[in-house]
Amino acid sequence: MCRVTRNGGRPSITKQEWIKYAALFVLAVAAFGVAALALMGPRNVSETVPAPVSPLAAAPSATASVSPTPTPTATATPTAPSLKIELPADPVLLILGDSYTAGDGADLPDQGWAYLVAGELGYPTNIDGIGGTGFAWGGGAQDEQGEEYEVRLRNIAANPAFVPNLLVLQGGQNDAEIGNPDEVRAATAQTVETARRLWPGVQVVVFGPSAPQPLAEELRDVNNAVRAGAATANAPYIDALEAGWFTAANSPEFDADGIHPNTAGHAFIAEKFLESWTALTQ
Repeated sequence: MCRVTRNGGRPSITKQEWIKYAALFVLAVAAFGVAALALMGPRNVSETVPAPVSPLAAAPSATASVSPTPTPTATATPTAPSLKIELPADPVLLILGDSYTAGDGADLPDQGWAYLVAGELGYPTNIDGIGGTGFAWGGGAQDEQGEEYEVRLRNIAANPAFVPNLLVLQGGQNDAEIGNPDEVRAATAQTVETARRLWPGVQVVVFGPSAPQPLAEELRDVNNAVRAGAATANAPYIDALEAGWFTAANSPEFDADGIHPNTAGHAFIAEKFLESWTALTQ
């Protein structure tokens, strides 16, 4: 297309040319704006919009202000207190039992454990020991003698001149002849209760089988039965078997005949009994 000039030779601009120039101007302005935005870079969001806050981060830490819980100190399981006896002002002692109480096996009867204990304690004492008897076993090959401990207690109580306020019931090994632990347990408890009725206020201690080994181990079942009977009657129990008085190592020097202790054995029983007695009366 040719251009037409006017007014001294300057060229004249047609309408189409004006439209073209206007479009070019608009494009130029748009390009400038895009370039300017590019030079400015993306807006920093963190500068204008606060970052969201986590509820956990905003809340104070539980461990920051609370001291750690100390580890509990291990303590021993409390045990039931042992039964005790209260010594009366004027002790009068009765020791009733089997051949051990009679002093069998010692060179002389008064070298038996019961006599040694009585001499050491210094109380007025009656010692009643009959071989082959027990809480439930009355003595004899067929239990025909009728010398059970309860029967003998009644016989002693028939004499009003002697009133004990301390009673030691020793034995149980002959009750193994019964072969019925429940019967032995019941007889033991009944014997203790009978003594309390005969002599109100009497302090009763049950002293179980105290044979050297290996017989001691054979008496474990009857020992358990006598101990259970004492517990039923709420009476203290001196348990020579569980305490391990006689062992495989020391029994040969204390054994007279495989059943009874010798003189040294009786002295040993007396020593251990007195230790237990002291613990019961403190």
